[in-house]
Amino acid sequence: MQQEKIIKSRKRTVDHGEVYTPKHIVKDMLDLVKDETERIDSRFLEPACGNGNFLIEILNRKLNIVDHRFLKNQYDWERNAVIAVSSIYGIDILEDNVEECRERLLFYLIDRYKSNFKDNVKQECINSFKYILEKNILW
Repeated sequence: MQQEKIIKSRKRTVDHGEVYTPKHIVKDMLDLVKDETERIDSRFLEPACGNGNFLIEILNRKLNIVDHRFLKNQYDWERNAVIAVSSIYGIDILEDNVEECRERLLFYLIDRYKSNFKDNVKQECINSFKYILEKNILW
């Protein structure tokens, strides 16, 4: 089993206090507010988002609800996925973390979208996801 990396470099930790939260701790912490993580429109702000460990798990939980409720209707799924991603905000002091976080969330959204609607993926929807992440995940 590969150990999860919690620091990128000692210098970054010393200079910026950067330490990533391991997945099991992220899940345990989010379980404390489980009902909110499962509301599609519930807003979350991660003031030190790093590469997105908390935000990716929040998005995953929200999309699980979207899948459960709206998978039979692509339009409703897309609309609610946009609402879910619109409710997630992140800030970080390191530009490369912000870029990695945006990219990670976007790839996750695209993979989830494609796995649900392989034959009818709309570029406009992907563009909406990208635009929202550019506005909501900030340096």
